[in-house]
Amino acid sequence: MIMTIGKIVRNGQITVPVQLRKRLHIKDGDFVRFDTEDNHLIVTPVSVIDQDQSYFHSEKWQKGIKASEEAVRQGKYSTYASAKSLRKDIEDD
Repeated sequence: MIMTIGKIVRNGQITVPVQLRKRLHIKDGDFVRFDTEDNHLIVTPVSVIDQDQSYFHSEKWQKGIKASEEAVRQGKYSTYASAKSLRKDIEDD
């Protein structure tokens, strides 16, 4: 556990010491979540996902991606000479 002391300045701003930023892999502009538990402040790095990209992070979509990646690793994929031949294959399914 890294023990450091910081200072809260104007408007409630806190500087996160460099050794903690390195350990948490956070940099300028990153987002963090603040929580409290038993009178302790908990700061957790978070990723913010644009709403129009949220489908990609759904459980169903991620399972599909993993299945596709596994199929490619096993050599179970097709190549196409043109978009027309790809479209024909998709429409035949």
